[in-house]
Amino acid sequence: MTDHNSYRYLIPLLILGFLTLELLAGPSIQPAFDQGNRLFEEGKYAEALKAYQQAESQGSHWNLFYNMGNCYYRMNRFVMAKIYYLRAHRLKPFHPAIQENIDIVNQQFKDKIAEEEPDFITRTAGKIESLIPLDAVSVVLVLAVLTLNGFIFLVIRRGKKKALIYGLSFTLVFCLLILSYHAFRTDRLNRRDLAVIVKDDAILRSGPGESNTVLFRVNPGLKVRIIETRREWLEVSASKQVAGWIKKSEVETI
Repeated sequence: MTDHNSYRYLIPLLILGFLTLELLAGPSIQPAFDQGNRLFEEGKYAEALKAYQQAESQGSHWNLFYNMGNCYYRMNRFVMAKIYYLRAHRLKPFHPAIQENIDIVNQQFKDKIAEEEPDFITRTAGKIESLIPLDAVSVVLVLAVLTLNGFIFLVIRRGKKKALIYGLSFTLVFCLLILSYHAFRTDRLNRRDLAVIVKDDAILRSGPGESNTVLFRVNPGLKVRIIETRREWLEVSASKQVAGWIKKSEVETI
């Protein structure tokens, strides 16, 4: 009798879990995404782009950004194509088609700077992230929290039995690990430390202001890493040799 009552109280926790998963899922981008795909196949790239932009307003996905890049490329808007290919690359860093299209669109730009190869740890972390979507980590985190709550409830109801204490301890540690990894992934996903030059004949200066010395003139399509932000100015670096301060309005963040 007591056992059945204990498990019966777990039902609200499961309901809460399913509601949480529904909230995490949010609105679906699929209808607008499918419409964009149909229009793209028909060669209606401007209309397909509008459908993809509607899908983008409801969520983000590497395949969506990749297809938007393809639309911009077919419309000869190469800077925007590179921006969206890089956004797809941020979410799916080791997909060969994305990197291939980035290499293709790079041929359209004047400034060509070889990028440094990532180290072993960075490559490994990137491969793990590309194999395990953040949504899957979110689901695991929710389930882990529900399991933890279940163990806490059973300990309160049944007493400090060894099996329950072990399960509670293991689940607590697992929750903390998944929570830390989820926070790390979310921070990396939200970090906007890359940008692309979008203005013709943009200027890199020695400091944040028009009065500072002109160091370099750079062309649209150049990818830069954002080092520091100071009001309307960004300190950026394209390589060890090419760096300086540029106006925010002259770049588009990835």
